[in-house]
Amino acid sequence: MSRLRLVATKVATTSLFRDVALFFLLTLAACAPAITASPTLTPIPPTNTPIPTATASPTPTPTATLTPSPTATPTITPTPPVINPLTGLAVADPAVLERRPVAIKVAHFPRRVREHQLGLSLADNVWEHYAEGGVTRFTAIFLSQSPEKVGNVRSARLIDAYLGEAYQAMLVASGSSQGTLDRLSQTDFYDRVIAEATGYSDCPLLCREEAADLTTDKLYTSPVAIWQLATELKLNGRQDLSGFVFNPALPSGGVSATTIHLDFQLGNTVAEWRYDPATQAYARWVDTASLPSLDPHLDVATGQPITAANVVVLYVLHFATNVREDEHGQHFGYDVLLTGSGPARLFRDGLMYDLTWMRGDASAGLPRFVDAAGQVVPFRPGNTWFDVLSSDSPTTFDASQGVFSARFKAPKPLPTATPTP
Repeated sequence: MSRLRLVATKVATTSLFRDVALFFLLTLAACAPAITASPTLTPIPPTNTPIPTATASPTPTPTATLTPSPTATPTITPTPPVINPLTGLAVADPAVLERRPVAIKVAHFPRRVREHQLGLSLADNVWEHYAEGGVTRFTAIFLSQSPEKVGNVRSARLIDAYLGEAYQAMLVASGSSQGTLDRLSQTDFYDRVIAEATGYSDCPLLCREEAADLTTDKLYTSPVAIWQLATELKLNGRQDLSGFVFNPALPSGGVSATTIHLDFQLGNTVAEWRYDPATQAYARWVDTASLPSLDPHLDVATGQPITAANVVVLYVLHFATNVREDEHGQHFGYDVLLTGSGPARLFRDGLMYDLTWMRGDASAGLPRFVDAAGQVVPFRPGNTWFDVLSSDSPTTFDASQGVFSARFKAPKPLPTATPTP
């Protein structure tokens, strides 16, 4: 099966922004954003320097070593071979762990696509991130479960360069912008990018149930078919997915927090997690056309609401790029620098924990989530949703009601956003 290879010279503009941003990451502070008990949104103290802007010539990569804080090396307990390292749950068939994770891009906008979302509830991990134009997109990670089909599949974003490396995954996407493909071509997993733009367009790898010129809502993939392809290409096999720790016993230091309200675009793109003591899980609710009313977020494959044993909110440095993410050039993508360290909050068992996420360079694997002493804090065994916010997103916490609220703050566009050559 053929795969397209991009010309190396197309990566220069995208590389520029990565280099500039990495330079500014050297000054990223380790302190978590403060939460106040105010009923209105209040800015959290920034944990990074101002967003870098484009320069006319490449900026050399700094030679200094980035040292995440806290500097203590977290202790990771080896995961037993029958335990899924992404959920902490035992698997009935240990053979499912002898394969690579599959990362699948799933659309969440416009609202009509939710009628075609399949398989999200069966993912071990899901990362929700800001795409552009006030909307979010998902990267769903599959390892232990094999739904018949997953979708609707849409294009990758710059954050997937980090997630693909962290999970050592097969990445499944639709077309993707030229700028994003340029970035992915710089990674060590570009041969694991399964997309129409890399030469894959046939079922069961990528199945269009309606022609693309009629709708983009009905493109699906099969995780089983992706794993079969990985085996044929000699890319399959068990990966080192250490990093997350699981324990049903509660860690100390949590405070009651039963509602997580996340606003990615004021009064439009909203997600809310509501804790149910009966199921010991968080149910996901999403915006409707009649905001502020929210509806349960359903997995069409099961007809059931999406739930999570853990919800993790990360504050990560974002910066604007000149990568066009739509055919009309109206929206430009954002780089999400998932390296170094930053504040995070873990929600499990109806409690909130203030933590720090830590991840080294591209080869560092999954991020660690540690307490003030530098020790990895355990998740509850089960699936985890990660919601990625910008590092200066305004945040509040109403302790009397147990309500955590945050509003995504998008970086300012570049002064002159121009298409990537």
